[in-house]
This record gives sequence, structure tokens and C-alpha cells, in this order.
Amino acid sequence: MLTSCKHAPSALHSRFSNQRRIAMLSALGLSVAAPGLANSSALAYPQLKLNLYNLHTTEHADVVFWENGEYNTDSLAQINRLLRDHRTGGVIAIDPRLLSIVYLVNTKLSNTRPVSVISGYRSKQTNEMLAKTNAGVARNSYHIKGRAIDLRIEGVETKAIRDTGIKLRLGGVGYYDTSNFVHLDTGPRRSW
Repeated sequence: MLTSCKHAPSALHSRFSNQRRIAMLSALGLSVAAPGLANSSALAYPQLKLNLYNLHTTEHADVVFWENGEYNTDSLAQINRLLRDHRTGGVIAIDPRLLSIVYLVNTKLSNTRPVSVISGYRSKQTNEMLAKTNAGVARNSYHIKGRAIDLRIEGVETKAIRDTGIKLRLGGVGYYDTSNFVHLDTGPRRSW
């Protein structure tokens, strides 16, 4: 059963600038009906689906998180649980815009395999512990806010995932070649 999510009358949230919303709509293959995009009723939204696999917990979720102009709150809760901090068990609401970015990367790559999740939400304690041993961990990481994911896709080069994320121009994209994963987040547009 689909229910409305209190976060969003549209798939793109008001926190995205109009330019970023236009970019996301274009990436989804949708045309922009009006420059303001505040009224989303004129847009025919597709069904957005993710197939996620957590490498640490071996849990799997193959869910439709957006359909008929609404987020599916049951699916979002399932994703929130799957992307929890596996070290502490802490769960936070994952930014649905992040899910849309992962969906777009998947779509652009024509991927049908599960997306392997290395890290979703991280508690402050986990992030501080990782930052002490790894210089690549930001002290104020978007992972703490539920706005970042580290992932890989079996059979897809991480460089291709990185390049696709950068072309979307929707947030941060980090490339960790030696560790074989890509970081995606809903922060400012940047890459490293």
C-alpha cells in the first residue's frame, strides 16, 4: 500500500534548487512543465525502484520507493533500516533525494543487478572512529545526516559509476579506486 510521505509533495524536495530539480527531471526523462517546478501535479512521475544489498549485514531490499506521485513510506522505512549504521544499529531517515540519485545512476548504467552498499548512515561515534584511522573520512560527513552512500555494483567498473554520478551534476561524487567504491551524496556539486 502506498502512503504519502510527509517530506515531499514532489520527488525533488524544495531543498533542491530549481536548477538541480531541472537536472534531475531531465535525467529521469521528464520535461519541465513550468520554470518554478513548485506545482508538481503537471508532471507524470515514473515508478522509482531500487535493488539494494548491504554487504555488512547481507540484507536485501528490492523496493519501489516512489510511485504515483508519492513516496512509499513502508519502502523508505525498509531502506532506512537496510542503510543503518551496522556497527551501532542506529537508524536515521535517509534523504529520499539520495535514493533518486542512486536510481538515476542505476538507470543511466542500465544496471539490473543489486547495488552493493558499503556504507549508508553512520552515527557520529562510528564516523569519529573511522576518521581516526582513515584520512578520507570527513569529520562532518554527509553519512551522519543520512545524505550519503558508499556503493559498488558487481560487474560495473567503479570508474563508470563515478563518471555517471558526475554527469548527473546533482551532488557530491567521490571515487575510491583502491577500495573499489563510489561515494554519492546530496551535498553541493563536487567531485574528488
